[in-house]
Amino acid sequence: VLDPDIAETMPAALTAHTGMDALTHAIEAYVSTLNSPFTDPLAIKAIQMVFEYLPASFKGESSAREQMHYAQCLAGMAFSNALLGIVHSMAHKTGAAFSTGHVPHGCANAIYLPYAIQFNQKAAAARYADIARAAGLTGESDDVLTQKLIDKINEYNVQLGIPKTLQEFGIEEEEFKSKVSEIAALAVGDACTLANPRPITPAEMEKLLTCIYYGTRVDF
Repeated sequence: VLDPDIAETMPAALTAHTGMDALTHAIEAYVSTLNSPFTDPLAIKAIQMVFEYLPASFKGESSAREQMHYAQCLAGMAFSNALLGIVHSMAHKTGAAFSTGHVPHGCANAIYLPYAIQFNQKAAAARYADIARAAGLTGESDDVLTQKLIDKINEYNVQLGIPKTLQEFGIEEEEFKSKVSEIAALAVGDACTLANPRPITPAEMEKLLTCIYYGTRVDF
C-alpha cells in the first residue's frame, strides 16, 4: 500500500508527467510489432487504470495515486516485453536538445503521443480501436475510434496542464528549425523505433516533429 505521506507530497506536475508516461508505455506496447498474448492484457489493463485514476491522482487523492502505481507497474511489464515506439524515440532525443531547458520525459511523451497515433494510424488503426473500446469509447469504424482515442488523450493533457505543442512548451522556433533534421535522424536510430508499427524515415520523422512543433495534423 502506498504511504499516504509520500502520495500527498508528490508534485502535481510530476504526477501528470509520470502518469502520461505510463499511458504511453502501455499504448506503445499494445501497438508494438512485438506485442503478444502475454503483453496485451497487461497493456490494456494499465490503459484502463490510467484513464480511470490519473485525474484524481493529479488532484492528490491518495487511493488514486496507489492505483496509478499499480498501473505503471503493469505498463512497465508490458513494454519490457513488447518494447515501445516512436513516441519514446522522439522523447529520448529531444529531452536535452534545446537551450530553453529540459523537456521532461513524461511531458514530452504526452505531447507527442497524439501525433504519433495519427502517423501510425495507417498501420495500427485496429489496435488503437481496441484501446479506444477498452477505454469505453464507441464508434462505427477503427478510424473513428482512433480519432476518439486521440481526442481523449488531448482532453487529458488539457486537464493535466500539458502543452499541446513544442512551441507552446517554449522551444524557440529558430533553434527548433536548426536542430530538427539532426534530432529526426537520431530519433530514427533510437532502439524504440524498431518496434513501431509503421516504419519511418528521417525525412518523415522531421515532418512529424514539425507537426508537433506547430500543432498541425499529421496527414502523410
